[in-house]
Amino acid sequence: MMVLACDTSTAVMHLALCRYDGETLVWHEALSLASGNRHSELLMDKILTLCADADIELKELDLLATSAGPGSFTGLRISMAMLKGISLAASIPLVSVPTLDAWYYGLEQVEQPVLAVIDAKKQRFYAALYRRGERLIGPADLTVEAIEALIAAHPGLLLTGADAPLLLTRLSTPLPFLQCEGAPLALSLARMAVNQYLSQGADAPDAGPFYIRVSDAELALLSNNRLKEQ
Repeated sequence: MMVLACDTSTAVMHLALCRYDGETLVWHEALSLASGNRHSELLMDKILTLCADADIELKELDLLATSAGPGSFTGLRISMAMLKGISLAASIPLVSVPTLDAWYYGLEQVEQPVLAVIDAKKQRFYAALYRRGERLIGPADLTVEAIEALIAAHPGLLLTGADAPLLLTRLSTPLPFLQCEGAPLALSLARMAVNQYLSQGADAPDAGPFYIRVSDAELALLSNNRLKEQ
């Protein structure tokens, strides 16, 4: 099974092209690129380059994987829209994986509780708490104060995720930061997508990104509508 995995939920683009023999990873190419707000401009070119370097055409892919959220509103839409377009055009199944679950993947054997975090802006973080392979809390949109309360309630807690280093600068108490070496996010997405596809099948055609917070654009629209009604 040839799998293309993509994440643009943060300022860093993660891509991986993986070949599986059953459930065993036998070959892969992966890249991570700090592309900021240029995801929409660069994503398709990077996908085509990754495939060309491996002498693989898009139509030869067997499965597409993307992060479902939470994350950047625009970023989540970019990767999901791009892969949905490929999925529809080439009849390739698509599977979306919760973003924070992918950051935690590979740490299931860690005994301590693990908090995966992504910067949600506005002095907040998208976060989920895990222990021994089980998600205990979240995904949630939390303040730093709420995260410190979680830390106090779970002694020995470890941090992981795209923006764990940023969170560490805002905490009153330092915490260990844990990340799987040699396991880019896109590889975790691919592995989880294969498992999900084999056990549950592909996403429904109308599946979309998972949002915790209402976007600024939606808030502005609601505000405008209220003003018109007054």
